[in-house]
Amino acid sequence: MADFKKLRRNLPAPPTAAEAPANLSSPEIAPADGRSARATGRTKQLATRVREEFHDELKMYAAKHRLKLVEVLERGHEALKASQKGSS
Repeated sequence: MADFKKLRRNLPAPPTAAEAPANLSSPEIAPADGRSARATGRTKQLATRVREEFHDELKMYAAKHRLKLVEVLERGHEALKASQKGSS
């Protein structure tokens, strides 16, 4: 296990309030990365094991059509439901 006591001795003293930058007194604003703007409603995680060939084919299809893997699965599910609805 690392001995952090040695590291603390080698660190310089923290800056005084006068030496600290002025941005410490300004409000903290988180950068907007667009995640909240692109809310999809997908809140449940789905994990499964598939054959390597299927995984590679799924990823290639998604990349070729500029889709996320979940979008390919959702579209496939909708197509399967539609085809079964027509055959019933």
